[in-house]
Amino acid sequence: MNKRKAEEVLEEPKKKKVKSAGGRSFKRGLVNVLNGTFLTREKVLSNMPFLLFLAGLMLFNIGYGYWTERTVRDLDRVSGELKEMRSEYVTVRSHLEKAERQSQVADGIGGLGLKENKQPPMRITVDKDQLESKEVGQ
Repeated sequence: MNKRKAEEVLEEPKKKKVKSAGGRSFKRGLVNVLNGTFLTREKVLSNMPFLLFLAGLMLFNIGYGYWTERTVRDLDRVSGELKEMRSEYVTVRSHLEKAERQSQVADGIGGLGLKENKQPPMRITVDKDQLESKEVGQ
């Protein structure tokens, strides 16, 4: 049992040393990334098609974001134009309804020498017998 405890005691300091070396390896890895030397390793070269695929996906995502922004801007512009045209339609419609009133029409035709008829229209009724006799007589 003493041998096992002695081995465990010896292994514990080694583990601590590995942790302290991890900080150095992180710095060294960061320098390798900044220098670009990590690209020459076999693991990176073997995964290059996948990395290129990821780069393509990123470019597609960026392009899609730009397209979406442009579409939203176009929708806002068209929405503003629609509101403006709708308000113009309401304005023109109200002017037309005002101009179509009987009093406005009567005032407008007064300058032409025409007068408004105050008597209601009369309905003329003709029997079918009278209509047929006139047609035969002609």
